[in-house]
Amino acid sequence: MALFTHFLYGVMTMANLNCLNIVTIDHMTHIANLSGILTHGLLAHDNRYKKVDISNREVNNRRTSPETVYQRPIHDYVPFYFNARNAMLYRNQKEFGDAVIVLGFNTSLIETSGTVFANANASCESTQFSGQSDVLNSYDWDRIFSQSWCSYGQYDQELKRQMMAEVLVHKQVAASNLEVIYCNSQARADFISANFSLDGVVVSVDTRQFF
Repeated sequence: MALFTHFLYGVMTMANLNCLNIVTIDHMTHIANLSGILTHGLLAHDNRYKKVDISNREVNNRRTSPETVYQRPIHDYVPFYFNARNAMLYRNQKEFGDAVIVLGFNTSLIETSGTVFANANASCESTQFSGQSDVLNSYDWDRIFSQSWCSYGQYDQELKRQMMAEVLVHKQVAASNLEVIYCNSQARADFISANFSLDGVVVSVDTRQFF
């Protein structure tokens, strides 16, 4: 999971992402889904291997709408965040506690054919979509990597929305792209290390990435 440092303008490349300290793009899930993900990869919303659905039902209804690049339903994509420490994670931690884990995937996925970029929560009407990775040059990274959706002590709906900027990868992402599993407790990390074949995937306990 990435923490903001600074941005180097120009064509978006892996080097630019490194300058932002974006080392992975992140997907949050319930630990009960980990076995299916390691076996079958990440699948779009209609996923028969999912055991616990942590998505927001109200938001899901809006994600049946098409994005504006390829006119595909947003649900046809696997969603990733640049900053997974956002309102969605806050809600899920309140409901599921440390059973929520964050999966860090290789940033090379941004160059996958058919990938779409959303400058804020993809389910919001005002969000802008692009099929070109160089659109990331125009993103407000200070706001995306904000540690709170309050500005000067006031709730900021637009900031909350921007913190959930997304990378949408069409249909499926192979488990071979998984690099790190972020956990909020040592107990969860120990359980994952002891019970799953990780094939080099790092398990990291980092409470700074959670609430």
